[in-house]
Amino acid sequence: MIKTQIKLNQTPDIENGTRAHFNSSTLKKRLLLISVSAVAMALMPSAALAQTTDDGTNVSDVDDTVTMDRVIVEARKREEALINIPETIDVITSETIAKAGIDSLEDVGRQTPNIILNKRLDDEPNVVIRGVGGFGNTQGVGFYIDDVQNFTDQSASIEDVERIEILKGPQGTLYGGSNIGGAIKYVMKKPTDMFGFETKAEYGSYNTSNAFAAVNIPVADTFAARISGYARSTDGYIDNVLLDTEANELDEWGVRASLGWNPTDALEVNFSYRHSSLINGGYAYVLASGPTDYNYQISTNEDTHNKRIVDGGILNADLDLGFATLTSVTSYTERTMKIKLDLDYSPADAIAVLTDKDNSTEVFSQELRLTSHDSAAFEWLVGAYYSKIARPSSLSRGNLYLGPLSGGPFLIEDFALSEAKEQQLAAFGTAGYSFGRFKLEGGLRIAKEKFDVDYIADPTVMPTRIKDTQVLPKLVVSYDVTDDAMLYANVAVGSEPGKANTASDIQGLEYEPEKATNYEFGIKGEAASGKLSYDVAVFYIDYKKRQFESRERLPSGLVTEVITNVGDSTSYGLEGGIMYQPNSELTLGASGGYLSAEWDDPEASFNGIIVDGRTVPNSPEFTANAYIDYIKPIGNGLELGARADVSYISKFFWQPLDLDQQPAYGIVNLRLAVSSPEEGWELAIRGDNVFDEGYFTEFTPDVFGPSVGLAAVGQPATVMASVSYKY
Repeated sequence: MIKTQIKLNQTPDIENGTRAHFNSSTLKKRLLLISVSAVAMALMPSAALAQTTDDGTNVSDVDDTVTMDRVIVEARKREEALINIPETIDVITSETIAKAGIDSLEDVGRQTPNIILNKRLDDEPNVVIRGVGGFGNTQGVGFYIDDVQNFTDQSASIEDVERIEILKGPQGTLYGGSNIGGAIKYVMKKPTDMFGFETKAEYGSYNTSNAFAAVNIPVADTFAARISGYARSTDGYIDNVLLDTEANELDEWGVRASLGWNPTDALEVNFSYRHSSLINGGYAYVLASGPTDYNYQISTNEDTHNKRIVDGGILNADLDLGFATLTSVTSYTERTMKIKLDLDYSPADAIAVLTDKDNSTEVFSQELRLTSHDSAAFEWLVGAYYSKIARPSSLSRGNLYLGPLSGGPFLIEDFALSEAKEQQLAAFGTAGYSFGRFKLEGGLRIAKEKFDVDYIADPTVMPTRIKDTQVLPKLVVSYDVTDDAMLYANVAVGSEPGKANTASDIQGLEYEPEKATNYEFGIKGEAASGKLSYDVAVFYIDYKKRQFESRERLPSGLVTEVITNVGDSTSYGLEGGIMYQPNSELTLGASGGYLSAEWDDPEASFNGIIVDGRTVPNSPEFTANAYIDYIKPIGNGLELGARADVSYISKFFWQPLDLDQQPAYGIVNLRLAVSSPEEGWELAIRGDNVFDEGYFTEFTPDVFGPSVGLAAVGQPATVMASVSYKY
């Protein structure tokens, strides 16, 4: 699905398209019919679209100078026009990120159908695509910074991003495990040979302020640098009424340096380093009697926090060998965390967890691949991958405080201390052959995975040693109906590795790998002389040994996450989107999705109860989004810009037992701006959730007994004013 375009300087045409990018959008069930109609129109002769006005003017000739540039992406680890990729990929550009006010995972999720995406209060992502994936530690969807999987700061502020590519369906062949539902890839801005500077400042509701600046410096003919930084803070919208503090306040800042070096025509080297620091209110979950008990207050006796520092570097080198390009991608990331949590979620002095030392995560990865050039009918890619992750859970180095109500007071140091390590070694390859208008493609990944845990706090628990081999194939066939329309079908397999729980009282409780097979058939293309783009896809997913994370209160009184295998499920559905740009002033877009996801296993059970035939959690039947973007010159070199975004999510269940349901809700965002394109400045005001719709982003029922659950409340109505400048 495709939206607006933005042209980038000094980039070559690729398959008749410039390196321009559109984002995707989404409206409800009826919009799917519009998408189908758009496809039918696209397959008609072009004369059928040449309607006339009353004075005989051809409608399609009203502004023939306006056409939508082809989108170029790197979702399949080679540069390709989006229209030529036979699978569902949504793209959000930097232009749309700015205009739609996209600064969080939740904002990203609202741009495309059949996806639930938001940030947990411990800053980990929750994401489900087409009913595949999960909340918490069972993500099932990979997050990437360029070509490197991000395990440490997926929820960091979205800044200095060129575009976001959302790949739907299993991506195991090229991206490996932990991509069973799809992948979300942040393509970062890189240095260019033109000096440039940009800055932006925002202020608004809840004492929220955001600042960003970036500078691009051509140091020499073959060397350039780009340096950017951001800072954001907010008092938040959750109050601790007992301590009279802001419970979900946030302070975050970060810097990024990117260096580009082209010593020869055949060699390109890029290095980037990022540092970010975040402190927020920790687990500011509210107590809720049910899925509509939206309240914005907590009452805990501890002033909690979650502190995170991330440092990461990526070295990418591309060497043109003539017949192919050799690529090396090396990365290292370290995250340190300090936490203080009130886990009885009450005014009582009962249970708290804190760390007095760094809880660190270290991630190393190395990928080598050889990619054929695109000139021949036969194209191929082969590669090898290695990763090593030392990743204890956020509580694995914590100290447990038990207050008077829990038999204390006393402190149990390192009460759940464990050391976990993951390793993956893989070989992968893809190949495709074109004959006439047909193209046949295939891919295969063979990966060996290891997961080791030593339970230091409790030597009576035997260490966990898990080894597994995953074989992840993919097969694709496509047919160019016309030069601007393609039919395709694909089947792909994805997996999520099996591991073990490491929290206190459940250490050593293992869960098996899960696997999903996705079947997809679709059509995508352009019509109306390049002013209309569309895509429609139907899918069926067979999901085996599905992992699910729930929040439980253990015998010790500690509330923690527990991961188990529930059973098999099946999903099927439809999604589609259109984007229409009749002239240079107006852009319209809409997309929507239908999803049916059910447990399909007589032995599937949750908490000892059979769930066969029930609806899979976090799988709304309908999701949709629509937008209108209008720009009008108003004289003196000024432009007036207006944008409206509407998103909709139908009701869905939070747990496999289908007992607690999030009601349907819709979010409306509005933006008005005045700018001077020549002088590079813009003044804007934006309202998010302008009708103050209530909703939860997380809900776990009956944690502390009947009708006493834990919930994360969605952001209420906010207003932000901004000023920006670009040179």
